[in-house]
Amino acid sequence: MKSVSVLAASILLLLCSSSFERPNVPVHQPIIVTADSLHVRSGPGRSFSITNKLTKNTRLSVSDRQGDWYYVESSDIQGWVFKKFTKTVALHSVQPSMQVAQREPVYTLSKSLRHLKGKTIIIDAGHGGKDKGAIGTQGTYEKDLTLRTALILQNKLQKEGAHVILTRTHDEYLLLSQRTLQSTKADAFISIHYNSTNSSQLTGLMTYYYHQHQDSPLTHSIHQSLINHAKLKDKGERFGNYYVLRENTRPSTLIELGFLSNEREETYINSISYQQMITSAIAEGLNHYFQSKEKTQTHL
Repeated sequence: MKSVSVLAASILLLLCSSSFERPNVPVHQPIIVTADSLHVRSGPGRSFSITNKLTKNTRLSVSDRQGDWYYVESSDIQGWVFKKFTKTVALHSVQPSMQVAQREPVYTLSKSLRHLKGKTIIIDAGHGGKDKGAIGTQGTYEKDLTLRTALILQNKLQKEGAHVILTRTHDEYLLLSQRTLQSTKADAFISIHYNSTNSSQLTGLMTYYYHQHQDSPLTHSIHQSLINHAKLKDKGERFGNYYVLRENTRPSTLIELGFLSNEREETYINSISYQQMITSAIAEGLNHYFQSKEKTQTHL
């Protein structure tokens, strides 16, 4: 009986350890270490083995929580830390360019993006300056998050040989007419936004088009790529009577990449890992759009 009890206890410990090593609830909250030295453990408790040690001011991303313990990740560290010796970092207090530089796993795509080469793409980071856009439940400003997304996307598209124009590169207010002014010779125009509503329960992403023939193929390609890669609810492709779409003479789309009014979704979409994933998905959608367009032209 004693051996059976030991075996049962061993199996239970193994199952618990496996679940601790593989957190399946994305939380994603940036934190900073406040202690001079902080142990990283294999599970959420002092009885678990020490796998690493962190120094003061180390920045990490929380991806799971168990009581007073955080499961944290960086480019080379994964494990559990005691949250008492950390503090959360408000993303809107960090410059978007610095947010881009945070050490997080880079989401890569296996597909070739060769159809982006030579294309002129305008990325419109929604809001800016006095126009904060939506304000999240934890104080996230939409204007900061859209700029961070735009900067990451710009970097990825340029690496594939695209010519990228940002409607704004820093925190400034623009008239809607200024946003569409440069699009007359662009191959695609993408306006980046994050959603908000009075209901804290709504979640998901959606994309908008205005001109059926001009915009919907671009919108469809990007939307499908986003849904294939993002772990967010599909809220569909929709007609949107927005100035940057309505007054645009080039293929354009407006994308809403999650709800800041939902606390859980706000922390998830704020993470650099989500930003890396979502911008890779947009790049893939753009590549598919240009590839399809080239095939259509070939058969004309």
